[in-house]
Amino acid sequence: MPSASLQTIAERTLFAVAATGEKRTFRLAIGRPYRVDAVSWACPVALDGLHDRLHDIAGTDAWQALTLALNPTRQLLGYFVEDGGRLYWEEGGEALRLADLFPWLPFDTTA
Repeated sequence: MPSASLQTIAERTLFAVAATGEKRTFRLAIGRPYRVDAVSWACPVALDGLHDRLHDIAGTDAWQALTLALNPTRQLLGYFVEDGGRLYWEEGGEALRLADLFPWLPFDTTA
């Protein structure tokens, strides 16, 4: 069940240039995990500017839901880069690699 609102606990804004040359801004956000029922939790996640609405990520407890919530943002940004997009810390700033954002997750070092 998706949450009604994202109580943001961490966020980052990135500047992006799509393969078409279109300039965009992405807002990555992780929300506060919440209990779904007696045996599961969920964590809201957002990637504004790239996807309108992502489903909350489920886990067996708050820790698992929170850590799993990082995976879809990394994967979707990875697809953007694989399709020829580029990511920057800020407009006109230094380019960044996915490894800069997600140093502990497996990835291709060229992305």
